[in-house]
Amino acid sequence: MNKFAIISSLLLFSLSGCKTIDSVQQDLGSLASSITGEEQATPEQIQAAYEKAQSVFQEALTAYNQIDTENLAQFDEERVAKARKVWAVLEPEFNELRLAPEHALKSASLFSSDTVADEVMSQSQEVISLVTEAQLAKQRITSVLQPIRDEFAILDQLDAETSYEKRYRELDKQHQQLKEMLIDGQEQQVAEYVPKLLEQLIDLEKDAVVQFYFSQYIEKIYGLANSKKVDIFPTVYQDVRKQLEQGETFSKANYREYEQIKQHAALLSLQIDRINSLYAEYLAQKSAIDKDTVEAHMLSLESEIYALTMAAGLGDLRGLSFQEQLQQVRKAIN
Repeated sequence: MNKFAIISSLLLFSLSGCKTIDSVQQDLGSLASSITGEEQATPEQIQAAYEKAQSVFQEALTAYNQIDTENLAQFDEERVAKARKVWAVLEPEFNELRLAPEHALKSASLFSSDTVADEVMSQSQEVISLVTEAQLAKQRITSVLQPIRDEFAILDQLDAETSYEKRYRELDKQHQQLKEMLIDGQEQQVAEYVPKLLEQLIDLEKDAVVQFYFSQYIEKIYGLANSKKVDIFPTVYQDVRKQLEQGETFSKANYREYEQIKQHAALLSLQIDRINSLYAEYLAQKSAIDKDTVEAHMLSLESEIYALTMAAGLGDLRGLSFQEQLQQVRKAIN
């Protein structure tokens, strides 16, 4: 006869015999004790049950702490959520047992054959199992998807999610799908798809590198294109465009050579400064020079000063005004 039937019979008997509520409660407590065997358990057995529950709980606590230390939620969100839910019940239940270890062999509930110690151990084992499965999922993901994860880390440094939001989110969606497949044990299918996703990520990285290092200069070039500077200095503007194209081409072909990419960006910046400097000189001499001959005149003057700065060992100073370049030459001579 199961416990529910026994208790139901007792209740019927008690009510039919017109027992008081107190006497019924005493009978129920006695019955529960007889079912769990608490009355027959020795203090040593109760202590042993408590210590076993405590030991398993400590193992569960160690496993539970690994959720954060190993960042497991990033790899298996579903199992981590389940583990947290079980822990939310387990922790207060063990704390109650810790304060009253003599209750270790008491029934966990009126309609359960498990003792309090059994309940603590069962929930502890569930937490340990969920965390272990999440760790295995992490191992699979990091081993198979590590190249993908590394590529996303680079894209994040290049602000790709901001610059190319739609492409980034679509690729990240594929990444998440592969993670779910790995959690489900589909390692072979994932391994076959990884090269394709990696290729798409690298294409995005190449565009992101150009955007990251050249975007501020591209905006300036757009401004130049809509200004009078292009009409007055078309050759110089072509130099600017040519330097931009060279920088973009180099960056996409050598997308991890960051120092050299920075050098190309600096050369582009110099060309932009150059056209701005020439335009400033033009405005200063506009009243004295015929517009139809201004470029030839200005470039001739620039060429002469450029020869002086190179001869003086100063390098290319064409990003400065003529006056500033001549001042640098004068300093070098003196």
